[in-house]
Amino acid sequence: MYKILSVLGLFITMNVFAQENLLDTTYGLSGGYTDFAFYNGSQMSGGLEIQATTKLPDGKVLAVGVSFIARFTSNGILDTSFSNGSGYKLFSQKNYGRIKPAGDGNYIIMDIGFGGVQKIDENGNFVNNFTPYTQSASYADIDIDQSGRIYLLKYTTSNSGSDYSLVRLLPDGTVDASFGNGGTLALGFTYRYRKVSVNNNNEIFMAGQKIVAVSDQRIVVTKLQANGSFDMSFGNAGTFLYSPGQNVNSSAHLMFLDNGKILGLTAGSICNGSNCFGLITYRLNANGTLDTTFKNTGISVIPVQSDSTPMKVIRLPDGSFMISGTGWYNTYALKMDENGDLDNSFGLNGKIITPQMLNKSVYNGGFELYGNSIVLFGVYSIWYGAQTRYVGTARKYFFNASSLKTSETAVERIGLYPNPAKDFLNVTSIDKIMGYAIYDANGRKIMYSETQLSEGGINVSSLLSGLYFIDMKTIKGSVVSKFIKK
Repeated sequence: MYKILSVLGLFITMNVFAQENLLDTTYGLSGGYTDFAFYNGSQMSGGLEIQATTKLPDGKVLAVGVSFIARFTSNGILDTSFSNGSGYKLFSQKNYGRIKPAGDGNYIIMDIGFGGVQKIDENGNFVNNFTPYTQSASYADIDIDQSGRIYLLKYTTSNSGSDYSLVRLLPDGTVDASFGNGGTLALGFTYRYRKVSVNNNNEIFMAGQKIVAVSDQRIVVTKLQANGSFDMSFGNAGTFLYSPGQNVNSSAHLMFLDNGKILGLTAGSICNGSNCFGLITYRLNANGTLDTTFKNTGISVIPVQSDSTPMKVIRLPDGSFMISGTGWYNTYALKMDENGDLDNSFGLNGKIITPQMLNKSVYNGGFELYGNSIVLFGVYSIWYGAQTRYVGTARKYFFNASSLKTSETAVERIGLYPNPAKDFLNVTSIDKIMGYAIYDANGRKIMYSETQLSEGGINVSSLLSGLYFIDMKTIKGSVVSKFIKK
């Protein structure tokens, strides 16, 4: 029988990184992080394979991945008010790889492996007035314009290669027959698109790579008009293709700047001075030509690590960009401006890099921001039952030492005494505590209450001796603390 675990100490093989000094030890159930794993008896056998997240207005996080939809509290544990107390819903033959706000209080999710687009509410329920799109194909990316129309980038693979197409759906999920040919625009086999982005003018951009040879893989960006026709004034007949020697992967992100220029991100190798491998940044003019004022050449490499695949990029209110991605046996985040310069006050020299998990596959699933803190989501591999399984994980870091020192921590807001406790655990709090749940060291919920905590503390006399975690629901969110039962 399977059970879910929200507390693991599996980072014993990690190298120590200076950024770990920025770990928010009040977050999660393991002093700064939470792992989401399944157990079969006493053996870990996999977990929630987190592939994408979105933060809800109340600070909670909706997450999707391989065969699941889940909701986490702002403190990085499974939200037991979701799905009858489990915090997650499991589905067979699903591989949810994208989730985006639909603009109406609901969320669009995309099945990248088996094909499909659906709309869910914040409780993970499928919205009835939305028509699911279920055409069989592999799905690369999705975006939503300001009118709520959905752009779906998909492809089918044959002996000739991958045949790409772009579908536009109306906000209710039905196909927009006015777009392309009956709702679908054929893109062909020439380019391997992995990103679709729509700007405020409803102009459509796609980015990815062109594979010329094994050692010659090039950056490509294509622009479409709002009606789906190719913008022939952009680049060369609608497409920018960077031709100098390079070997980029298919990851791609595009950010639209206020002056009409486009900031692009990918990963791989383009030698720039002494830097060849890492996160590749480039900037295009509005007409699709390389902006050579950017780093003097138009393109540059940030040596995050030898493998620096970008997974999520957002623009911050100050105009800078936050980027997360998959590194070498770890994940990373960095903060940079539109000129490609790192913010050296962020992390260590502009970067936060999680500890390495050598000999394990590690993948970033994006991030969410909380004030001057960032939560990195993703998965790492384990070996179980003669096969590779994956475990979800979330880790929270302060941006820098200054935010660490000035932030109001849970310890400052919540007090537990006596600790260790024998019969009663007393709680002091600046905020009202509207309920609580107590978990043992294996992540099992032992006690809970959904009523306001009264005077006299919590009777823990029935608990066995050992380490426990208490998740307190305050009017400002969840706070997790540890205590010991004598």
